[in-house]
Order: sequence, then C-alpha cells, then structure tokens
Amino acid sequence: MKKQLITNVILFLLLATGISAQSIDKTVESINKRYAEISAKVKACETDDDQGEYGELFMNTLTVNSRNHQWRAVGIYGQTFKFFYRAVGNDEKRLYPDQLVFVRVERTQSNRKYAEEYLYSDAGVLIFYSQKAENDGDAPADRRVYFSGRKAVRIVEDTKSRDRLTAKDGATVKAIDAASLKIGDTFLRTLRL
Repeated sequence: MKKQLITNVILFLLLATGISAQSIDKTVESINKRYAEISAKVKACETDDDQGEYGELFMNTLTVNSRNHQWRAVGIYGQTFKFFYRAVGNDEKRLYPDQLVFVRVERTQSNRKYAEEYLYSDAGVLIFYSQKAENDGDAPADRRVYFSGRKAVRIVEDTKSRDRLTAKDGATVKAIDAASLKIGDTFLRTLRL
C-alpha cells in the first residue's frame, strides 16, 4: 500500500512537470509567432516608404552622441533607440498613437557592441527580450528571455535553454525589467516633446 502511494505521488509529480513544460513551450511558441509578425511590420516601417507613412506602426528615433564623440574613460560611446508604436483602436481618451509595441536599442561602448530588442504585449507588458553582444567576455553573445505576465519563464543563452531560473537569472531579469520601465518612460517623454 505504501509503495503504491509513493509510486502514485511520483507519477503525479512527473505528470505535473510535463504539463508545466508544455505550457511554457506553448507560451514561447506564441511569443515567437508575435515576434515574427511584429518584426515584419517593423522592417516594413523602416524600409518601405508607403508602410513608413501609412502603415500600422509609427517610429521615433532617439540618438545619444550621434557624432561618436569620445567619452572619457569609455572611448567611443553611442546609443540609438528606435520606438515602434501604434494607435489604440476605438479608445476616445487616447486619440494619438501611444501604444508601445517594439523597441530596438543599439549601443556602442568602446569596442563592444550591443543590440537589444524589447517586445510588448497589447496590454503594454514586456513579453520578450533579446540581446546580442560583441566583444564582451562577461555577457553571452546571444540572450533571449521569454515572459509570461511579469514573470520570466525561459532564458536562452548561447543555445542553452532553461526554464528553472537561477539566482543569477533573477538578477538579470530584474535588470531587464528595470531597463524596460526606463525605456517606456523615455518613450512617453519623446511623445511629449
């Protein structure tokens, strides 16, 4: 009787773990689908004159140190933010487009280069973060973080994927969340200029 109870508990835990993994896989698949749709619209907004002028997405660009002037103790430093946003349909209080959809950040620090992307849900919540780093020994060359709600559910670093986050991952996610909030605030400030 006791052996059967232990066996049933183990089977239940394995089943629950399998269901959880399937749920995360579905969330990641859904985010990847949204990313593909939005990135196609972003590319069209940037490169196609008609889509740039009449398409669904609007784009603002903010460039820091556009002339690549040398900064003391850093060297070359430059940062460019591209904000992609759209209008909210049928909302009488929001007459102007202000729904942040996607942000691309490119940063140069001396010989290091970073490219980051932030993808937001229709509710304005961060659902995907991507970073590519060059010449930085402390950061992975490729990092992707998938979110469900405000919680990170999967991190992929240089082809290594994990769903159970470590303490270091927690600090990384906290930094990404803080950067996302700061970017959202910067975006709203660009609309008020």
